[in-house]
Amino acid sequence: MSLAILAGIVASDGHMAKDKSTICVINKNKEFIEDVQLLFEAHCGKKGSHRFIDSGFGSKKYLLRVNSAKLVKEFNSKYAIPIGRKSDTIMPAILDQKESLDFLCGWIAGDGSVTTDRKRPKIEIWSKSKAIIEWFGNVLEKEGIESRIFEERRKKEFILRVGKKESVVKFYRKARIPHKRKQDRLSALCS
Repeated sequence: MSLAILAGIVASDGHMAKDKSTICVINKNKEFIEDVQLLFEAHCGKKGSHRFIDSGFGSKKYLLRVNSAKLVKEFNSKYAIPIGRKSDTIMPAILDQKESLDFLCGWIAGDGSVTTDRKRPKIEIWSKSKAIIEWFGNVLEKEGIESRIFEERRKKEFILRVGKKESVVKFYRKARIPHKRKQDRLSALCS
């Protein structure tokens, strides 16, 4: 899988420490964290380590830590993932369409869902950044995939939704979500 997929995962479900060498990814799905470990190993030769942590509000998640100053630098410069606390404005530098779609798929793996709405399949992603959600909408539009953007005022987030069955099927044919559970669900909904 491409580096852009891994960058999308880090941008949505992770962060880069102020030490400029540590990358963390947090997720409740152990299988996904183990798959992300393999992606890190393929791209920087380091698998990192993960452990089960209390993430607040009584929930438990897995925390993966990988040390790679080279990847931190590349994620920061090419994909605009901030070092330290994430901001509301992650805007990747100019990427080709394949990289853009891969980055989007990585983001869905972290902060996205594959569900149904009135028995129709839908894909959603969310962010506090309206700019990145609009950027994702443009990426999908270039693939001929229709989406809509909503503002969730209570949570102060923006949601991009692919909600028409033909658009969800088109996404399924063109892209792959690097999260086995979400990809399997998408497969089942599109078959």
